Amino acid sequence: MPVVIAVHGSSGSGKTTLIEQMIPRLTACGLRVGVVKHAHEGFSLDQHGKDSQRCWGAGAHAVLVAAPQELFVRQRCTWSRLSELLGLLPQELDCVFIEGFTHSVTAIDVPVAVQVEIAQEGVRLNGQAVRGDRASAAVEEAVMSCLNHDRVAVESREGHYGRR
Repeated sequence: MPVVIAVHGSSGSGKTTLIEQMIPRLTACGLRVGVVKHAHEGFSLDQHGKDSQRCWGAGAHAVLVAAPQELFVRQRCTWSRLSELLGLLPQELDCVFIEGFTHSVTAIDVPVAVQVEIAQEGVRLNGQAVRGDRASAAVEEAVMSCLNHDRVAVESREGHYGRR
């Protein structure tokens, strides 16, 4: 299971900006990073008039567009739990940012390792105040700490079971 980083704050508070800063920092550490973003209203990544949009508009249940280095899947669905959405992401991700979904995260639908709250008063990381200019570094340290803890636990379990 990837390390889940929940990022909360009001609209315009800087949630996406922080995540945007974090992605290159964490990928530079060799991590594979995912993002799940809450959209309060409908949205479209498709362009009007393109074949994929035309198929969607005609009522296709799912449309997948594939290029050599990326793909896009659009499907009609309903979901009730954040964990369902996380299950749609690639399994090889090391960490996933959750932007929004405040009610799902507080309902403990998904185990959150790192909690980031952004408000006018400043940034809080797992309940502790962090200087704004230190937020990216502090989040990186928290994620790496979680990953190192998980690796030590796995190595410990493997070592323990390997000796039997």
